[in-house]
Amino acid sequence: MPTQYVRCNWMLSLALDENGDPCRYMAQAETADDVVADVSKHIQSVHGIDPADLQNNIRAVTKPIRTKPLGTRAPGEH
Repeated sequence: MPTQYVRCNWMLSLALDENGDPCRYMAQAETADDVVADVSKHIQSVHGIDPADLQNNIRAVTKPIRTKPLGTRAPGEH
């Protein structure tokens, strides 16, 4: 199963980090449930927002990390 990930600013577009820049936190885990738990902890501890209302939004923007297989091009295509 591919690793799942979500970025904080996908749900909270106006969320800022401690320097006042847009939050770039990215949660990664093997399952969507683990991603939701990780980013929920971040949202609550860093941004002071109750993540209970955002559970469906978090799941909606969670995506798999895509990997490219190596060696799939024919020798003449380089």
